This record gives sequence, structure tokens and C-alpha cells, in this order.
Amino acid sequence: MLPVPQETAGESAYRSIRSDIIGGRLAPCSRLRLEALKERYSASVSTLRETLYRLSAEGLVRSEGQRGFEVAAVTQEEFQQLADLRELLESHALREAFRKGDLEWEGRVVGAYHKLESMERLMIAGDTSRSAEWKHYDREFHHTLISACGSAELLQVYGAIFDRYQRYQIVAVIFRGKPAAQEHRLLLDAALARDAERAAAVLHQHIAACVAHTVETGQLSSTDSDPTPLIHGRLNKSEAPVSVGETAWRCIRADIIAGKLPPGKKLKLSNLQDDYDTSVTTLREALNRLTSEGFVVAEGQRGFEVAPISAENARELAELRLLVEGRALEDSFAHGDIDWEARVVAAYHKLATMEAEMASGNLQVAELWKRYDWQFHQALTSACGSQVLMHLHNAVFDKYLRYQLIALSYRGRIAADEHRALYDCALRRDAEGAQEILQRHLRGGTEHALASGSIAA
Repeated sequence: MLPVPQETAGESAYRSIRSDIIGGRLAPCSRLRLEALKERYSASVSTLRETLYRLSAEGLVRSEGQRGFEVAAVTQEEFQQLADLRELLESHALREAFRKGDLEWEGRVVGAYHKLESMERLMIAGDTSRSAEWKHYDREFHHTLISACGSAELLQVYGAIFDRYQRYQIVAVIFRGKPAAQEHRLLLDAALARDAERAAAVLHQHIAACVAHTVETGQLSSTDSDPTPLIHGRLNKSEAPVSVGETAWRCIRADIIAGKLPPGKKLKLSNLQDDYDTSVTTLREALNRLTSEGFVVAEGQRGFEVAPISAENARELAELRLLVEGRALEDSFAHGDIDWEARVVAAYHKLATMEAEMASGNLQVAELWKRYDWQFHQALTSACGSQVLMHLHNAVFDKYLRYQLIALSYRGRIAADEHRALYDCALRRDAEGAQEILQRHLRGGTEHALASGSIAA
């Protein structure tokens, strides 16, 4: 048998602290003092600091600069954002799973429901001693329902959003009793009947009722206590100090996205130590973080390598970006003000200028062109009003962008015309038209990149 790779101290601390935050054992707004955590999680102060910065990027921890860290607050605003995004992702995944799922999938769904229904019967009867199992089986049932959707990228981001959503349920001790149990039964029936529309309607009712129930308990703050504002869709963290590990993570991540560290490249710590001027310990933690994001693959005792690329993954990312960006466009068009319009106008002007340069044959501006392409799409979605949605959009966009930069995919007049059409839709607030154009834009861009021959089929 092959030896089981040992988990690093940083990865162990990350998983344990993350689990304790989601499970409510580390309460919202509680101070995370490094010396106390050192004893509790058997990790060094430097490892814990990098772990907390990582959890801060996930929205589970709040960094306060020189004042240290605390567990992120729970607020009505964020819970609603998480609920909306969960419904968006899960509804889409349900449709795909119902279409693709086979008898093996049905068996897993029925089995997961049996465990959940058994726990719910106990809870309804007044036995709350196994509530932790109930939440575990609730998670398992919903994840099993969508497990046949066929997209690893969609399942990964759904899992992260579901964990943050479930944290609210645990903190507020949410159990709605018979109505929730009945909704789970209706979801099972819809799955076996492959009735995606019925499942989506039940899911909407299920999530909306959970949010309403949570608000009624009064457990959550009415507004977000985190003062960190959104700046054009990005969290403004310019005031916060950047750790050595954060710097290494950002630099390596940028080089992977740009193709400077190509797919499949072995990431030898001794070489990276010279290239990024940091310690082996810091590099290991940065690479573990990039592994969790899908940019790096950990090979146990053999080390790390840059994640491979494939046509299947490229198409998964295009579809996920279409889903997330499409919702953000719709919300931005509904809520954007004159300042938002000005950002869109300014971003489009820069992009159109670079596209004209590219069309004239000046490929020296390719890096600027992709930067302004990113800025234009960010400007379009920047008025959506949801930090959670924008954070996910940024993450998916970066992984999609990696394919575009590796393939150096430029479709010329076609892409330029699509950008112009998106711009026109934005100014007249035509969300439906923008959705159709975005679909052509992303799917066409992906197929053009795949046709370059730079990405294995």
C-alpha cells in the first residue's frame, strides 16, 4: 500500500479552526488570540497567523490589522446574500443532476434522505441530543442531490457557500420542525420524478423560510458590522497590513494565472524560495492555500505542481461564470446609479481602446487588453450589492482568465462587438439582452481558446 501523505501543521490548523467556526464552537465576534490558539490547535504563531489570513479571505475571520483577528460576525445582510447565492447554485446544479443522474445516484439520494429523515423524526419528537448529526445529514442530503451535476467546479464553490450558510443555521439553532422535514420529502420526490422545476420551487420555499425563521429569532445583527467596503466589486483591504504569506500567495497565484508558471510545472520549494524570497514554511502554506483554490495540486510526499488544464474544466468554468456573472449583471442593472454608469463608461473606453490596438496588430498590449477586459466586466457587475456574490465572481473569473491567458485567445471583431453590445445593454438596463450576449461571449471565447491547441482535450 502507498503511504498516506501526512497533513501539514498549517492544513491541520486550517481545517480545525474552520470546522470550529462553522460549528459555532468559536462564536461570532470572539477574539482569536494567537497564544491561546497555539495551545488549542498545537500550531506555531506564524502558522496560525497565515491560517487566519486564509480564513479571512473566505469571509470566516475578520482581520483587524495590529489589533489581531476575530471570528466574523453573523448578520442578516450576509445571511440573505449567502441564501440567495446558495439558491442560485443549487437550483442550477439540481437541474443538471436530474438530467444526468443514473440509478446509482438515485440510490445515494434515497440513502442520504433515509439518514436525514431518521434524525428529523427524533428532533420533531423533542430529542435534540443528536442535532449535530441532523445538520451533518442535512448537508449530506443536499450535496447528494446535486452530486450528479457533472461539474467539479460547481460542486466546490457550492460546498464553500453551503458551509457558510450552515454556520448561520448552527449559530441560530435553526430547526423548523415538520415544515422543513416535509420540504426535504418533496425534494426527494422531485428528484426521483426528475422534476427540476418542482424541486427549484421547493428549494426556494425551503431557503426563504429558513432565512425568515432566523431573522425572527433575533440572533443576528440587522446590519454588517464589518466596515470593510466594496470598491468596484473588490474588498478594499488597502488599510490592512499584508503578511509575508499573503504576499507569497498573491505572487504565485498571479504567475499561475498569467501562465508564467505553466500547467503541470513542478513547484520545488528550494527554487521558489529564491524566486519569491521567502521561507520554505511560508511557501508550503501558500501552496496549500492555492491547492484549496484549485490552482495547485498537492502530491503528498512528492510535493506540489501547478494544476493541469483541460477542455472539460474550461467549459465548467465558463458555465459557472455565466451563472454567477449573469445574476450579478441582473442585480447591477436593477440597482446601479449614475456613479456605476460612469464606472462602466470609463472601463469600456479603456477596453475599446486596447481592442482597437489589438485589431491593428499591436499584440504588445495583450496584457493591458486582458486587464481592461477584467475591469470592464467587474464594472458591469459592481452594483450588484452582494459582497458574497462578487467574491465568488472574482474567484471564478480568475480561473477562467487563466485559460484565456495561456491560450492568448483573441477573437478580434467578434469579442469587441460583444463588449460593445454589453455596454449598450448596461446603459439601457437590458438585463435579458445582456444575458444572451454574455452567453455567446463566454462560450464563444472558451471554444476559441480550446481551438488554439494550447489546451488538451
